[in-house]
Amino acid sequence: MTNGTHENRERANKENYPGFNHPLTFCPLKAKHKPAMMKAIWKSHSDIKDFIGWAKYSRSWNAQDISKFVDDHINDPFPNLHYVFWIGDEIVGFGSLVECYTEVDVQISLFVVKGYQGLGIGKKMVDTLTYLAFEVYGFLFLYYECDANNQMSKRLPQKCGFKFSHTTDYLKSAQGESGFWFSWVKKRPLGIPDGILQGRPVEDFTTP
Repeated sequence: MTNGTHENRERANKENYPGFNHPLTFCPLKAKHKPAMMKAIWKSHSDIKDFIGWAKYSRSWNAQDISKFVDDHINDPFPNLHYVFWIGDEIVGFGSLVECYTEVDVQISLFVVKGYQGLGIGKKMVDTLTYLAFEVYGFLFLYYECDANNQMSKRLPQKCGFKFSHTTDYLKSAQGESGFWFSWVKKRPLGIPDGILQGRPVEDFTTP
């Protein structure tokens, strides 16, 4: 069995992200990220409020609101997993793997911080979350879902190799939504090493 920690480190982007003086990195969301999350949510309010229900009132959030938001996501039970993506000391994206239809699948949820769209960061985030879902955790299916009105988000799954799966009607939770959602899916590739759900020790991915 290969060393998962070593594989993750070798896959890391060690070069500066194009146009910046730092690489694109990521890590699990932690309490210490609250100030940076406040800045990211404030900057992105006008872009995400139409399609992310919790963001509807984010422009009026104060430090206590952001703190509760971060704490709620830190304490979110498995399989929900939340990550912050950085360039230097600034958060450029927030991405999650969240429960979906069964115990062996999850879906991607993400937003790219305003000012960083159109630079390929969204695709990098999807590719990273896909790697985590399949090769670290071992989920069998990964979904990407978005509202039909979310034009920017609809392009990402196709760029990242997802296949169209189905459509669903949902109650609208944000002002820009139509309630008609598209769903794309990827299946876990055959022949890759076991993930945590297949019984592989968590230490394989956390211990150098």
